[in-house]
Amino acid sequence: MLRSALIKASESAALRRAVTRWRLPRSVAMRFVAGDTLDDGLDTSRALVRAGKTVTLDYLGESVTDADEARAAAKVYLEALGRIGQEGFDAGVSVKPTQMGLEIDRSLCSDLLGEIVDEAGQVGVHVTLDMEDSDVTEATVALVEELRGAGHAEVGCAVQSYMRRTRADIERLSASGASLRLCKGAYAEPESVAFQSRDDVDGSYAECADYLLAHGTYPRFATHDDRLIDHIRNTAVRLETSRAAFEFQMLYGVRPSLQDALVRDGYRMRVYVPFGEQWYPYLMRRLAERPANVAFFLRALRDT
Repeated sequence: MLRSALIKASESAALRRAVTRWRLPRSVAMRFVAGDTLDDGLDTSRALVRAGKTVTLDYLGESVTDADEARAAAKVYLEALGRIGQEGFDAGVSVKPTQMGLEIDRSLCSDLLGEIVDEAGQVGVHVTLDMEDSDVTEATVALVEELRGAGHAEVGCAVQSYMRRTRADIERLSASGASLRLCKGAYAEPESVAFQSRDDVDGSYAECADYLLAHGTYPRFATHDDRLIDHIRNTAVRLETSRAAFEFQMLYGVRPSLQDALVRDGYRMRVYVPFGEQWYPYLMRRLAERPANVAFFLRALRDT
């Protein structure tokens, strides 16, 4: 119930306007967001790399309704890729297709993504297409196939274990050689397209992880769940899969001590580093994902 309410809140323009005018929510959001600017994102990334981790930069924003806004977002990614290439540190980027205009003009989205992956290829950076809600799932999968078919080998996408179609999507995308980021999912979806119970979502995650470890191309496991992390580690041992053949991913600001522990144990750890002014929906989804995040937010309110 709380999760659904927070996801709905993330989609409310009225709540966004009210909350973003208030200083305290912004200060809480900065636990999970590197800052407003690309420089903020890069500063945070450098510190994480020094700590033995890799990063994925995400410029916050989604569901744009104006072509110029989409082009402006693409320019931020192009600048980010140029800066990563100049500095030579281990980083990727994650892009939401709706931020590139998918919902207003698919050809515009395809063109902008083409520019981004062209630049990424020049500097040797992997591009992950974020998976959004079910209305654009098929379009996102098709974009990955289209880009890879055009020769962009360093393009993959996120897949969400709560979606009923995800196992089939994983097999489909793995056949193309795409590296996939497996997460649970953070959108409100009907029962017809998504599992509703935690046990079903976790069961799907474990099944998809097993397939990726056996058949996937450098799978990326995005989870903060101790049970699923143990499942992945145990499956990797059983399959004799090298620790260099996959990675764990976690969100900036979430369970940093666990991130450090996995690095000490010799696992690859990538931290998802968001930046930008559009932090409100991102914060709401992070609160929806973990009760501990809600408790942190409430403590911040109490202590003001």
